[in-house]
Amino acid sequence: MVQIDLTEAEKEILKNYFKTSPISIIRLKSQALIMRDHGVKLEEIASFVFRDVRSIERWINDFSQRRLASIFTGKKDNQNAAKLTREQKEAIKKVLFQKPSAYGLPKEFWDIPQLKKYVYARFGVFYESERSYHFLLEFGNLSFKVPDKFNVKRNEQKIAIRMEQIYEEILPFMEDPSWEVFCSDETRMQLEAITRRAWIKKGEKTVIKVERTDDYQNYLGFLNQKTFQCHVFEIAWGRLTEIIRATGELLKLYPNKKICIIWDNATCHKGILMRQALAKGGLLERVHLVTLTPYAPDHNPIEHIWNTVKDTLSNNQDTNFELTKQKFMQLANNQFFPYQI
Repeated sequence: MVQIDLTEAEKEILKNYFKTSPISIIRLKSQALIMRDHGVKLEEIASFVFRDVRSIERWINDFSQRRLASIFTGKKDNQNAAKLTREQKEAIKKVLFQKPSAYGLPKEFWDIPQLKKYVYARFGVFYESERSYHFLLEFGNLSFKVPDKFNVKRNEQKIAIRMEQIYEEILPFMEDPSWEVFCSDETRMQLEAITRRAWIKKGEKTVIKVERTDDYQNYLGFLNQKTFQCHVFEIAWGRLTEIIRATGELLKLYPNKKICIIWDNATCHKGILMRQALAKGGLLERVHLVTLTPYAPDHNPIEHIWNTVKDTLSNNQDTNFELTKQKFMQLANNQFFPYQI
């Protein structure tokens, strides 16, 4: 059975591609490689990324030969980056096939701005269009993503300070085998088609009609920061008693472990009932809570899971809400997502 061993730099790069790449095949390949590095079986990987086992084997074999360059697809012999000679392109190709390291390819090379700096510094060539760099990296089939909303109350400096405090607080737990560390948050599913992409005719207003019902289900999720396994529980929205109950269900999955949970400062995460549950002899006495900074949901890795799963279910309305719930749990619960705080 094919196995791979990712370097720390490769893991970081693949996680970044999985989170941010606008190209679905790159996200899927990155996810498959990370899952395989964690020892997940090929059949499970294939089922999760909706590919056959043979494709997963091909991706992994290709990666073992070409490393990070293997995750890019496109027009193999495209010559749009014509300012570079064929020999220069071959030289860059050799660099792409190496592992990122101080002796070969620095990890920042895989960002377009850093690629621009590298090509200019090495060959004195600069392209006005980023499309040329995409061809050079064999991207192809480009798409665009909608920018994230920005909250005017967000303070980047305070966020950075708080995140450093969190890293320092959870580091001992990450290194201690008697502890498990989770990032947690709630989400909601409703019986309504979620349209996230549409071809819009120029000059005309586009109206999307949906049938909204009162059928919905709320969930509380926990993403293990050591194994990247996600656990999802159905809850009643906004009820502290439900949050405590679902967290208690999580503890049953880890009976001999202490649990660190990182989540936001929502009302349903605090209060006298929570303090009682956390006290000695309480249901959650094995739990240590860490609070994220306000207005920074993008720093909670489980938010990316909700986006990934909902994106998979988008543009499709089921006639039976139970079917929607079943699909959601199949895609999220007990699955592996390489998102780290």
